[in-house]
Parts: sequence; structure tokens; C-alpha cells
Amino acid sequence: MAHTEGTLLLLRHGESVFNASKTFTGLLDVGLTPAGERQVGVAAALIREAGLHPDLVVRSPMWRAIRTTDLLLDALGLDGVPVESSWRLSERDYGCLTGVSKADARARHGKEAFFTWRRTMHGRPPAASAEQVASWREPAPLAEAGPLRPGMGESLHDVVERVRPLWDDLRDRLGRGDCVFVVSHGNTLRALCAVMAGLSDEETERLNIPAGHPLVFRVDAAGGVHPRSGSYLDHDAASAAAERVAAEGGT
Repeated sequence: MAHTEGTLLLLRHGESVFNASKTFTGLLDVGLTPAGERQVGVAAALIREAGLHPDLVVRSPMWRAIRTTDLLLDALGLDGVPVESSWRLSERDYGCLTGVSKADARARHGKEAFFTWRRTMHGRPPAASAEQVASWREPAPLAEAGPLRPGMGESLHDVVERVRPLWDDLRDRLGRGDCVFVVSHGNTLRALCAVMAGLSDEETERLNIPAGHPLVFRVDAAGGVHPRSGSYLDHDAASAAAERVAAEGGT
């Protein structure tokens, strides 16, 4: 029997308005900055150079991921590629941190709580107050949010568990030799990497996936991913961007 190997490409959406202002976004639905749209163009050029053509694109239902997907497929000149949406790929909900700048969150809650809620596997921010929820102006995609509700609060472990069933579906397609693109968010992509590569809590906590940098895995018929940490199409640029993300306190 011939060896079958699929290709999985992960792409975090381009820089969003809240990324630029270093604000916790979570399930708030914000758009891309002009720089974020340019990032997608660079990603498309790298993907074209690598000769990758998706059989399927699976994306988050949030606007910044939808816009990234549309820009990417347009830049690649791809019409008719199936695109599916999954609420499981929506960004992690940040509870009381939602809509708060990282600097204000650190000052308001202290460095220890900020680190625990932001970077550890099981740290879960408390739910947002009714007053906070009422103050949010950015709509959330509730029609496709499944059981998620903005302000509820999730740990990274919660996100790992909600993306796990999605990986089961993707693994079946990849095992047949398909090429699948996943366009999503920093935390859901970290969670997906944790599930498919069997990352430890510590490895997952240290992982930073920068915006707009395509990350590629080969997936064998048994669902094994190679290499375990993936390969960025522009390793040097992605590594530098990931260091900047880490310096800000994470994705």
C-alpha cells in the first residue's frame, strides 16, 4: 500500500485592531489593521512559493479569521475551495480581562494573577461582570458560537478540550492525504498543537504562534505529525515575531 501523508497548515489571523493596542480580545469581534491585511499577503506569497493548495479550509467564525481567509484565498487566486466554519476554533474567552489592555489588566489584578490567567494551562480568568459585558461595543458572533458566551472565562485547558473533537475530524482527512488549512487564533492554534502533537502543559504554555505566519505539519496515515513542532514557511521572521509575542505576555 502506498504511503499516504497529508499536509496541515495553521495560520493565525493577521494583526487585529486589539492586537495592535495590546488589548485582550477573546470573543469580541474586531477587524484587521492595514498591517494585518498586509501580513496575509505575505503569508499568501509564502504559501504560493511552497506550492501548497488546500483541499479544505477550516476557520474560526470570528470576523478577523473570516477576513484573513477571504484575503488569503483571493491572493492565492483560489475559487471554489471548500471553506468550513467551526465554533471550536473561536478564540479563548478571557472573562473579566476581555476588552482590557494588558497593561491595565496587570495593574488591576497584579502580576501573579495576570501570569496565571494568561499563560498557565489551568488558570481561568473570573467571569466578566454585567457592567463589563454591557460596555462592550464589538459584537460577538453568537450565531456560530456554540456554547461559548463572551465573558464566561476559559482556561487554556478548556480550549484544548473543545478543539480535541475537531482534531479527530481533521486527522481522518489528513490521513487520506488531503491538504487542510486552518485559520484561527493564537490560543486555539496553541490548543490544537497541544492535542495533535501531545504537548505537555509546559510545552503548551511556552508556545507562541505569531499572527500571519504559516506553520506547516506533515500528517501520516496514523495521525502522527511531523515535525512535532511544525515548520514555519519563514522560520526566521516567525521566530522573531514569536519572541515579540512572548515579550508582551503571550498571544
